[in-house]
Amino acid sequence: MENDILDSLEDLGYVGDISDEGTLKASVEGSDGGPRNVAYTKLVAWVTGELRVLANLEEMVNATTSSDDHSAFLMEVSSFLKELSCPHSQLTEGALSQRLSSAESRLLLLDFLLAELMAARMITSVKPDQGMTVEMRESEYARDLKALLIALGFPKPPANITPQQLFVKVEQKVNDVKSKAHSSLIGKPLFTGVLSDKQWKMLGEMQNEMQNEYRMRREMMIKRLDVTIQSFQWSDKAKMRENDLTKAFRMRRDQMKEEPSVSIGDMLAAREDLAVLEKTSNASVRKQTKSSLNKIIIGRVPDRGGRVNELEPPPPEMPSWTQRQSGGEGGSQKPQSGLLGVGLRW
Repeated sequence: MENDILDSLEDLGYVGDISDEGTLKASVEGSDGGPRNVAYTKLVAWVTGELRVLANLEEMVNATTSSDDHSAFLMEVSSFLKELSCPHSQLTEGALSQRLSSAESRLLLLDFLLAELMAARMITSVKPDQGMTVEMRESEYARDLKALLIALGFPKPPANITPQQLFVKVEQKVNDVKSKAHSSLIGKPLFTGVLSDKQWKMLGEMQNEMQNEYRMRREMMIKRLDVTIQSFQWSDKAKMRENDLTKAFRMRRDQMKEEPSVSIGDMLAAREDLAVLEKTSNASVRKQTKSSLNKIIIGRVPDRGGRVNELEPPPPEMPSWTQRQSGGEGGSQKPQSGLLGVGLRW
C-alpha cells in the first residue's frame, strides 16, 4: 500500500514533506504519527482541499501546527468522510480518538482519499462543468468602493474613467446627501486632523502591532473553546452522540475567525459618540444586558471575608526561646562529675 500511495502522490503532483518511503513511514508509525504528525496532516489537508473543490463539498480539513491540535483534526476528518460517504467503517465508526490509532488505518485513509481525488480529476477532465465560469477576485478596497457606489445610486462607471474623476464625483454626491440628511444621522467624525506621510506610517505600524496582539488573543480564546468541547467528549454518554456534537460544533466553529477585521478605515469612520464612556454597571446599560440567569448562577452569598487588611498574622511556627529556670527539680539526683569534672544532666 505504501508504494501505491507514493505513486499516487507523484501522479497527482504533490509537493510536500512526504516524498519517499522513509518519510511516509515516519508520518504514520508510532504514537507521534498520523493526527499528531504535522506532515501527515498537511498531506490530508491538501488532498481534501482538492476534493472539496472538484466534488463541491462543504466540509474542510485544516492542517495542524503542533501535535496538540490532533483532536480538532480528527473531528474535521470525521465530518469530511461522512460527507464523502466513506465506505470504510473503521474510519467512520467507533470512538473518534481510536479511528486513526494504527498505522494501517492511517495508510487506509490516505489510500482512500487519493483514490477519490484521482477519480474526481478523471471525471472532471472527461465531463467538465458546462456552467463553470471564471470569477475574478476583487480586493477589499474594490468591494468597499462598489458598495459605496451602489449605496449612493451611481450607475456603473465607464471603463475609461480615471480614479481622480471617480472620487471627485463620489465626494460631490456624498456632500449632497449629507446636506439633505439630519445632522444627527451621521454625526461628526471623531478624528478630523491631517497626518503627514511619516505619521501615516507610524499609524500603520501601530495597527499591525495591535492586529498581531488581538490575533493572538483570538487564537487563545478559540483554542480554549476547542479544549472545552473536547473535555465534554470524554464521558460515555457523550461518545454515543459524538457525531451530533461534532456537527453542531463545527457549524459554529467555522464562523470564528482568528484574524481581526478592524482596520485604519474603521478609525477614520468613527464618530464622536464613540468617545462617550459609560460604565458597564450603569442602569441604562444593565437594562439591555442583565438577565435572570445571573441571579441563578451568582445569587446572594454571605461575606466570606478574605480581605488582606482584615487578616490577622499567623501564629509562630516555634515557641519563643526562654532561659531555663533554676530550682524545682524535686527529688532528682545530683549530677555526677565526668572525667573532666563537669556535671552533666541526663
